[in-house]
Amino acid sequence: MSEPAALIGELIRLSTPVGRTLAGELGVSVNDLAALHHLVGRTPLGPAELGRRLGMSTASATALVDRLERGGYLRRRPDPRDRRRIVLEATEAIAERSMAAIAPLAEAVAAIPLDDDAREAVTSYLDEVLAAMRSFAEGTALPDRT
Repeated sequence: MSEPAALIGELIRLSTPVGRTLAGELGVSVNDLAALHHLVGRTPLGPAELGRRLGMSTASATALVDRLERGGYLRRRPDPRDRRRIVLEATEAIAERSMAAIAPLAEAVAAIPLDDDAREAVTSYLDEVLAAMRSFAEGTALPDRT
């Protein structure tokens, strides 16, 4: 049996080829997929916020948004809280295609047997792993577990 930290490392490593496969299924680039990941099923974002989340310059983010809009993957609409701004949202078509493309993997993972105690333990552990990863990504202090 592998150590949990090593398995988490392998999950992180596999996220890149899984992302490439999903991008290929959807007919988009990996960067386009990263943008859609921030938009599908989530609160709409402004173009500047999307660019920040992707670590892109304003010019690169604008080109990406224009390309995704032309492809029918997202739409711009007025921000309901501030009509001077626009927000981006994924189209229902790409949301449905994304869910269909990832469904085989999601179904395989969901079919892995876990009893209630194991599910609770795995969920608790992964919640802690995610908290540590979020802290690391944001450059904030990591929890001291020693």
